Amino acid sequence: MFERARDYSDAALAAVGLQPRRTATDYLLPVVGIFGVGLLVGAGLGLMLAPKRGTELRGDIGRGVRKVGARLRRRGADELGGSNGQALEDDDSDVLSAVPGR
Repeated sequence: MFERARDYSDAALAAVGLQPRRTATDYLLPVVGIFGVGLLVGAGLGLMLAPKRGTELRGDIGRGVRKVGARLRRRGADELGGSNGQALEDDDSDVLSAVPGR
């Protein structure tokens, strides 16, 4: 029903040489989609053209993820105000020291 009304209004506007008003989503969604595709392509090319071997790159990514996880756990323990923060720091340092190259 609404589609038919939209068709009539579009036809009426076209008859007088006008176009229907476009909403922000008509512009925003394609831009976000193109940006997302570009981001994925850029990240993929960056990983493929990186000067490191795959095992080294995966190791670096894993270490980075563990560091971020440790920081988040510490921050969460600090927010809770418990004494678990020190225990978590000790556990994280043991894990990170066990990683080769650290």
